[in-house]
Amino acid sequence: MASFKKWLCITGVGALVVLISGFLLFKSRQETAVMNEAARAAAPGRFIRLPQGLVHYRLSGPDTAKLLVLIHGGGSSGMEVWKYNVPFLLSKGYRVLTYDLYGRGYSDRPETIYDLSLYRRQLNSLLDTLGIHQPFDMIAMSMGAAIGLDYAATHTSQVKQIILLGPAASGDLHPSPFLKVPVISDVLMSGYWYPRATENQRKEFVNQPLFNDYAKRLNYFSNFCGYKRITLSSWMNMLNQSQLYLLKQVAPQKILLIYGKQDPFFPREKLDSYTSLYPTLAVHEIDSAGHMPHYEQPTQVNSLMWEYLQAKD
Repeated sequence: MASFKKWLCITGVGALVVLISGFLLFKSRQETAVMNEAARAAAPGRFIRLPQGLVHYRLSGPDTAKLLVLIHGGGSSGMEVWKYNVPFLLSKGYRVLTYDLYGRGYSDRPETIYDLSLYRRQLNSLLDTLGIHQPFDMIAMSMGAAIGLDYAATHTSQVKQIILLGPAASGDLHPSPFLKVPVISDVLMSGYWYPRATENQRKEFVNQPLFNDYAKRLNYFSNFCGYKRITLSSWMNMLNQSQLYLLKQVAPQKILLIYGKQDPFFPREKLDSYTSLYPTLAVHEIDSAGHMPHYEQPTQVNSLMWEYLQAKD
């Protein structure tokens, strides 16, 4: 009996060693790229050093033109989500500022908490360092909506109008409590979530061929070190907290909300949580579009945004 228990113990330890070794090998094949000078050589924009790190941005259009600031969501590809919108806005005579949020695109991935405070400091520092002090309009999507609302609420004279696209500002995300446990969290993020991260976003699109093309860029950026850490921090410190209270701090008739009819994260009934706090909210539903209506139906959304901004000018 003693020898059997000893054999059982050795077998159990051996199996555990094999499992751990297998997991570490599996994990070592994730996030194999580093956001360094070589990687940034492919970036289309410029870089500016802010207190929390390097930020990738593009500022296009005449210096004397009306300014538009665009804030993307939590997707790993960063400001590339505006590829079908910026050319249109520039053609209408705007000066357009786009930038990659920390942890996304070509911007730095600092070791910090990814919450509204971080992104507030990033935007404030970016505008100040670029010397932008004049009033401007803003377009913000998904997670970026919270950042945009926060800025508009605290800079009432600087933000003229704000357009929200598929906003994710209601704190509806409820991460598993197991994600708060360090070792278990690592196993879940590396063994379960990360391998499915890109494919899980397929449901956000109606146009599947378009998603297949977009997924290539998601895969590219999600392979950079820090993606899992940043995503988890965003879940735990931002997307699980409602920022809808900010609506009350933005002047009436200053916001336009556009959402995709097939957006799994913004069902029609979610509008009530916005309109109850902002009764004058202007709303447009876009058919044949998911979480990124401006990407799937750019012609329609571009026209709506342009008409709204012109009418408010």
